[in-house]
Amino acid sequence: MTSLEKRTEFAAAVMKLSYIGFLITLTLGTWVWMQEGRQPSVTIWIIRLLPMLIFAPVVFKAKLRGIAWMCFASLLYFVMAVTEALSSLAIWFNYVELAMVVILFCSATVYIRWQAKLWREITAQRNEVV
Repeated sequence: MTSLEKRTEFAAAVMKLSYIGFLITLTLGTWVWMQEGRQPSVTIWIIRLLPMLIFAPVVFKAKLRGIAWMCFASLLYFVMAVTEALSSLAIWFNYVELAMVVILFCSATVYIRWQAKLWREITAQRNEVV
């Protein structure tokens, strides 16, 4: 196994773990650790969670194009997390949510880059053999 394959597998594992962690932080941020003035709501929980849940099959089947779209969607969550973290009503959990979305975005983009590079190398090797 080459170092690129190891790095790609590591990035994939971090991406999947951070995806699950981010979904958990969204759930906990809605039900357990809310900012002051918010009430737990099933509607808000579904609205916050559903856009990211759409990408679950893509993440676990490792489809690069879908993961790239998830990165774009996670940018909206990044904007929300930064806004909440910089609010005067911010709690410690807002920073956890911000960290999780940053880790998810970074690991997904690194995975896309390394996996595409790995596929190019494999394709080049096959073309050399033929």
